[in-house]
Amino acid sequence: MGNFINSTTLIPLIPLVTSLLIFILLVSFNRTLNRLTKPVTALVVLSLLGSAFIGSFDYFKKIEEELVLSEFLKFFEKKNLVLHLNLVNEKIIIFFSLIMILIIGVSFYKLPRKKGYISLMISLGIISSSVMFSILLIDFSALI
Repeated sequence: MGNFINSTTLIPLIPLVTSLLIFILLVSFNRTLNRLTKPVTALVVLSLLGSAFIGSFDYFKKIEEELVLSEFLKFFEKKNLVLHLNLVNEKIIIFFSLIMILIIGVSFYKLPRKKGYISLMISLGIISSSVMFSILLIDFSALI
């Protein structure tokens, strides 16, 4: 079961890494990347789908464990950061990922794709990654 819990750290990391990659490309190739709105949108949606897929895989396998982050990150060595993976958190992550994909889809069709559109996709990816990370830090099964 240890490999599954280690793969759940990818849930918030996939959208974060994708957004940071798009940001680096935006800084490097500003004019070119502002014209590539469809591939950027597809990358952000695919990263959220990947996170939802890992969350649904863990949910259907009924994996419930905890991962102490201080073992992996020396910066958090004195703090007790624990990722809680249980069925309630997995449901919330799947639901949140699907809502974010819906928001990105609506913004793709409704918003004009001008200069700030790529920045919006980057910010939506970073926001979704941080919300997923905070969902994993809170043990919602203890609250219910």
